[in-house]
Amino acid sequence: MSSDVAQEVFFLSQAGIGIMGNSLLTMFYLSSFLLGSKPKPTDLVIIHVALVHIMMLLTRWITKTAGILGLRLLQTNAECKSFAYVYRITRGLSLCTTSLLSMIQAITISPTTSYIFQLRVQIPNVILPVLTSLWILNLLMSTPLLFQVVASHNSTTTEGNCYAMPLNTLLQGLVLTLMALRDILSLGTMSCCSGYMVLLLHRHRHQVQHLHSPSQPPKTSPERRATQTIVLLVSCFIVFYCGDFFLSLFLGSSMKNNDTVLNANMFVVSGYATVSPFVLLSCDTRVITFLGDYMGNKSQKSSQTMRLSANPL
Repeated sequence: MSSDVAQEVFFLSQAGIGIMGNSLLTMFYLSSFLLGSKPKPTDLVIIHVALVHIMMLLTRWITKTAGILGLRLLQTNAECKSFAYVYRITRGLSLCTTSLLSMIQAITISPTTSYIFQLRVQIPNVILPVLTSLWILNLLMSTPLLFQVVASHNSTTTEGNCYAMPLNTLLQGLVLTLMALRDILSLGTMSCCSGYMVLLLHRHRHQVQHLHSPSQPPKTSPERRATQTIVLLVSCFIVFYCGDFFLSLFLGSSMKNNDTVLNANMFVVSGYATVSPFVLLSCDTRVITFLGDYMGNKSQKSSQTMRLSANPL
């Protein structure tokens, strides 16, 4: 029993850290807009993915907290359907938005002589329509859950009262095919864009080395730092996605429920949403500059206070 409680507390801590990180990321980028700083093409997409991750982690956090406190939350069909629907949509949007983010960054750093660079001027005009299309796509693909998920009235537990009824074989096959195509296209786009950006960074590094002497290493440009961040972000997503895929495959092929593997799968599923905001915050030059200015002002005020205390009037 103590092991189960420890796992629940560990998962709640993970979800809480993820919600806090995504909230900080959202507030930072929104404050940048309000303060009048020039937005980057990827800023709106990053805000969107942070809000999606907050929704995804919040649904799991609420259900787990209700279970630990003994609150009977998922007791009706409406509750089961709404939580399952929101969670499925946000998972799909996390995948699609990360793929879009890597695509936009690849277009942004492409050479001016390439055909892809010509698409750069169109990015601000197409971001909102593309995000709207992703919402519509994932809403439609998750609609069968509204008919499939129901509450178990015979269950006496405080969570896990929802289960999925089997759908029509043709409809089920169509939904699974669409989800597989979405995942394959999104992961393929991430991989291609990441490989393209790594190749561009490699070429740029060799070009810069010819222009600088060994004693004066070149400074990392904001574009290069942003590209490295997106590549790192995509790499994290692929690692967590593969972990989720293999654990889900193991659970699906297992003849009996394995609580340890199930909890590990839940941790992996929420891992990317938890890690991604801290990757973006730690690599953003504006965050580093803001923290540097804040610490500098704080140090300056502290030194002034010490001088005043040492020389009282």
